[in-house]
This record gives sequence, C-alpha cells and structure tokens, in this order.
Amino acid sequence: MGEMKSMLLILATGLSAVSMGSRQEGAPRLSLPIACEPRKTCFIQSYVDTVPGPERRDYACGSATQDEHKGTDFRVLSIAVAREGVAVLAAADGTVKARRDGMPDALVAGGKRNGIKGRECGNGVVLDHGGGWETQYCHMRRDSVSVEEGHKVHRGQQLGNVGYSGLAQFAHLHFEVRHNGQVIDPFSGRGRNGACDRNPRDAGGLWDEKAFQAFPYANGEIIAAFFTTQVPALDELEEGQRAEPPSRHSGKFIYVARFTNLRAGDRVRLVVNGPADFALETATKPLDRDKATYLAFVGRRRTRPFWPQGRYEGRVELLRGGAVAAAAQTDLQLLD
Repeated sequence: MGEMKSMLLILATGLSAVSMGSRQEGAPRLSLPIACEPRKTCFIQSYVDTVPGPERRDYACGSATQDEHKGTDFRVLSIAVAREGVAVLAAADGTVKARRDGMPDALVAGGKRNGIKGRECGNGVVLDHGGGWETQYCHMRRDSVSVEEGHKVHRGQQLGNVGYSGLAQFAHLHFEVRHNGQVIDPFSGRGRNGACDRNPRDAGGLWDEKAFQAFPYANGEIIAAFFTTQVPALDELEEGQRAEPPSRHSGKFIYVARFTNLRAGDRVRLVVNGPADFALETATKPLDRDKATYLAFVGRRRTRPFWPQGRYEGRVELLRGGAVAAAAQTDLQLLD
C-alpha cells in the first residue's frame, strides 16, 4: 500500500528512465511469489503505477493501482487467513541480500506511517538474482522469515509467510522487481516510464507462463459473495470475522458482495431467488469515483414466522459500460 521503500537499501529517488521491450536480456523468469489459489484465495489488489507524477495508471492502462505504487500487491482475504499460514515463495533462484523480521503485524489505518518511516516494507526479504536484478518481498508475518543474508535460495523455496507488518492496510504480499535500482513492472517488463498496453495479453513481462495465466488482468473483481444476517463492515471482513449465515428463524436475510478495484461509473446488481416466489433485486447508482474496496448488499427483514424452506440462489454482477464485467453466484439451502 502506498510507496514501499526498500529495507536496508538506498533506492534512487528519481523515476525509472528505463524504456525496454517486453523482456530485457538477462532478466529472470519469475514464478508466483505466493502459495495460494489465484483469484480464489488470493487476488491482486494493486499493480505497479506506471505513470511518473500525480496520475496513476497500471500496465494495462487501467486504474488498479495507487499513486507511486512500486510493486504488485497479492492480497489474501483476511488477517485470519494470514494467521493460518500462507507461504511467501522465492520467484527465482537467488541470494538473500537483505532481510528483516521482528516487526509486529498491525494494520496501519488510513496509510499513516505511525513511526515506521524507513521500514514501510515491514518484515521482508530482498533477493539478488544477478545482473542487477532484485526481487523484494514485504509485509511478511513476524517471526516467519526463514532465510538469512547470504543464503542461496531456489525458485519456489519458502521465504516466510504473508502478514501485515509495516505499512499495510490489509494482509498481503507486496512483491517488487528492480533492475539496477530501478523499479520494473513484472507484467510488462518495462520501467515506470508511463507506457501501458490496452491489450494486456501483448504486454509480455517477466512472469513464466503459469504465473501470467494465473492472474489475467482485472480492473474490478468480485472477491467474495455470501448470505448473512447482518451487513459486515469492511474492516470486519479484513479481520476475518465470519458472517453468520441465515437460518429459517433469522430476523434478516442479506446477500453481500465484496469487490476490489471498481471504477467510477461502475454499477453493481444483486439478485436473489428462492422458494415460494422469494425474490430480491437491487442495482446501485454509478460510482462517483474509483473504489479500491467496495461492499454491496441486498436484504429483507423477516415478516413471516419462518423463511421458506429450500434453495436460494444469489447472483452478483459488476456492470461496466452497459456490459457485465464480472459475475458470481452463490447458493444457500435453508432446512429445518
């Protein structure tokens, strides 16, 4: 989140002047740096900001980034998930150039640095891959870093676990690539020179094919959809508090959808159909601005002795430019 500064390293303060093709000779081929189910248990929250200055733009000319963001943020669904253990993996063979551990896992509200200036990365590791290439792994869980400076590591080797140390507003891995001190976007293989590609399949980049296929470009995703009895707050979801599913006796019946990286103008449509002609439907007004995270819901209070017994089907759609940009469906069985 925000600018993730290198630990134990002094980075150039100027923006990258590198202008390269989709892949520079000698660049490492990168595998996924996190052990998870892509787009099921982990999602990309933010890409590299390709634009120098106050504007922001990701490698596919979209808005799924933050101003001056220098890495790729792989988020997990909650702090609770991170506490269960999600491995951070070396993306390529290398040597441990720097590491830090011992910082507490504590969300930083509103992006305030709260005395962590110069340690925004939190607990993490820097790997040297030779030829001026480095990868950095940030916000790891305290006491999880399992490598030491000078250690040789292999692609896929566990470096530690995902956490939320340093400048973090949710549990995630901030993954950063540098060449001769300059930030490189792993999806495009370019420096932060303002270039982008509206057809991201043509972007090339440093990922191996498996990693690139695992995370096709998304500027707006549904990361969860569920039935519950109370509308949760976003911070409760980040903490991992479980939503209580409805029973036939519940006072409220609510269908909730959770999103990342919505654009101004997007709309959300939620529909629920169930037994005995049960039906709910709503569509939001167009968003007035981009939303890094967003929650939408539809629901009803119980006015009868019981909710009808049977199967309920919920569907959520992200509407953009008159088309369905993303959709998800959830089923619920209410039994005695």
